Amino acid sequence: MRMFKSLAAVALGAVLAVSGAIAETPKDTLVIAEAIDDLITLDPAEVSEVGGVLVTQQIYQPLVSFDPNDATNIYGVLADSWEVSPDGMVFTFKMNPTAKFASGNDVTAHDAEYSIRRVIHLNGRIAFIFSQFGLTPENVEEKVKALDDETFQFIVDKKYAPSFVLYVLSSFTGGIVDSALVKQHEAQTADGKNDYGNAWLKSENSAGSGAYTLGKWDPKVSILLNRNDNFWAEKPGVARIFFQHMPESAAERLALEKGDIDIANRLQPDDFGAIEGNPDIQILDGNSSTIYYFGVNMRGEATSNPKVIEAMKYLIDYDGIATAIGRGTIKVHQTMIPDGFLGGNINYNPYKLDIEKAKALLAESGVKLPIKLATVVWNNPPYPDYAQAVQSTMAQAGIDLDLQVVDGGPWLDRYRSHDLDVWVGLWGPDYPDPHSNAKAFTVNNKEDPDGKQGNLADRFGWNSGELSDMVLAAVEEQDTEKRKAMYEEIQRKHTDASPFLFMFQDHRKVAMRNNVKGVVLGITFSDDRYGAVTKE
Repeated sequence: MRMFKSLAAVALGAVLAVSGAIAETPKDTLVIAEAIDDLITLDPAEVSEVGGVLVTQQIYQPLVSFDPNDATNIYGVLADSWEVSPDGMVFTFKMNPTAKFASGNDVTAHDAEYSIRRVIHLNGRIAFIFSQFGLTPENVEEKVKALDDETFQFIVDKKYAPSFVLYVLSSFTGGIVDSALVKQHEAQTADGKNDYGNAWLKSENSAGSGAYTLGKWDPKVSILLNRNDNFWAEKPGVARIFFQHMPESAAERLALEKGDIDIANRLQPDDFGAIEGNPDIQILDGNSSTIYYFGVNMRGEATSNPKVIEAMKYLIDYDGIATAIGRGTIKVHQTMIPDGFLGGNINYNPYKLDIEKAKALLAESGVKLPIKLATVVWNNPPYPDYAQAVQSTMAQAGIDLDLQVVDGGPWLDRYRSHDLDVWVGLWGPDYPDPHSNAKAFTVNNKEDPDGKQGNLADRFGWNSGELSDMVLAAVEEQDTEKRKAMYEEIQRKHTDASPFLFMFQDHRKVAMRNNVKGVVLGITFSDDRYGAVTKE
């Protein structure tokens, strides 16, 4: 286990790796053990990895946010108020007059304009979060604009449920940057285009209004955040946040017991059991919208056969894994929308382990057995445990999962390039609206057949047919009860027809030292909030 001799030295940029422990974390520093080997950028206009989003959420703030304990409670952050036009297409925000960036610059409507426009102009893999409103590099100046310093206008292409638009603006992609500062560091890309400060923001600098600023990022080792001394809201309780890459559950538990870390984000059931009753440790429970699933690439000869995919859904011991491996950290969940969201809580779990039924379906498929499938797995718990359990049951019907266990970077690269037969992963919504999941898992985009912009239906080679149009209709429905019913119908059809083997919904449990107060658990792994944390 890699330890760090002095967090004070880290703050000065000198990371010294030594063996042994640091005995106790400093009172002014929150030390968090996390898996951050998936992280490739800290620019809010392109970040999407779990670790990267968790970090940028502490640095950047959106126009609006929501209460993680009651997502229907949407409130202003950098926006003070807003109104929606009668036709539902124009959202006008009045900016918060007290908000300031870490630089000391006031947060204005021009910063909101620049921040959202740069997402569209950079056109990275998360641009879809805003481009779904019809925004393009050609029209974004007209659709996203500051009317004056205090007034920001956001125009969408059609009438959506208003809460959906606000939820999108609350997402990590909606983090507002200090435009005056970032413009000073704009450069040209290799093809001569404006990079909108991307190279400057990617790994060494930050330009946010949040409680913390970026200190130092040592890839796959650690990230240091420093308190924003110009923070416009309540002063953060600790001077520094230190994220230490420590993906192994046992290592996290040992470090937590010794006092070498304050928060263990990746404990597994065995280690939760081991710390039960420890008077120096508390366990915080929270809601989670994270879904664990197997994605099957339908471009393969065998996996293009719907009977094969249906058989695979009967070759998972859902209850057994939840009981023996999950032990209170997951529940069986076989639909794409998590419980707690509009359209969730339908309790549609039609599949259970049935080897004989799976064999019959494979016989109907006409596919020659055995079937060998390249299965990409992140080498971070619980993914290898789930993958090995499913590998065992699928083998009984002639499906050989060739488990290829890799670091976070290759795991995501192969997922995004669909260089695999099966992907063992998770999905955390980008915002707490059912469309975040429904669009990703269902909507087809003929202009993006490889799903590079985030549509997983295309990425895994699935034509969802009428379901794609049904999802696009549901997000426009203004009547909440009708919209809820639409998602319920869509999900049942989706679970039965899609190449996604939905298995579990996560239950958040985070262990931390007893002297840590004020942690707010988000609805995903990457939405935890540390601005109000203190250490007694």
